[in-house]
Amino acid sequence: MRKLTALFVASTLALGSASAAFAADATTAPATATTAGSVKMMPYKDAKRESPFAGLNLTKEQRQQMRDIMKESHQKRGPGAKDERQALHSMIASESFDEAKAKAQIDAISKAQSEHMLERAKAENKMYNLLTPEQKKQYNENYQKREQKMMEHMKKMRDHVPAAE
Repeated sequence: MRKLTALFVASTLALGSASAAFAADATTAPATATTAGSVKMMPYKDAKRESPFAGLNLTKEQRQQMRDIMKESHQKRGPGAKDERQALHSMIASESFDEAKAKAQIDAISKAQSEHMLERAKAENKMYNLLTPEQKKQYNENYQKREQKMMEHMKKMRDHVPAAE
């Protein structure tokens, strides 16, 4: 189960990092409070600020090339593991549980996620190679900061989970 959780976390992180390239240079106003206690939604850029692609001052040409890479990558990826996850849910929600079928379904989910992550990594590599040396340096610094924050968050989450007896 830890392996599946780690795979899920990794795929979620991968999805967030490259998609932020589209908004990396957009200028938006910060979230502000409104009347009656409601709060405006956080602008897209602020929500993805921790992406390694954030703040790289991309040129219009770089942004367009990255959009093209992501569009091509999305077309290759397809629906992902949605059907496999739905099938697993059906097994979980049934009156009886067939462990062998569940393991096979989990393997199918893992394979679909792995293929999705591979396609994502290929796209991010293409995008990374569009960067100037200075942008690559900033990207790597952003990545290290993000990785450190993730490790701190994971440690915090482990520290808050009660020990099994």
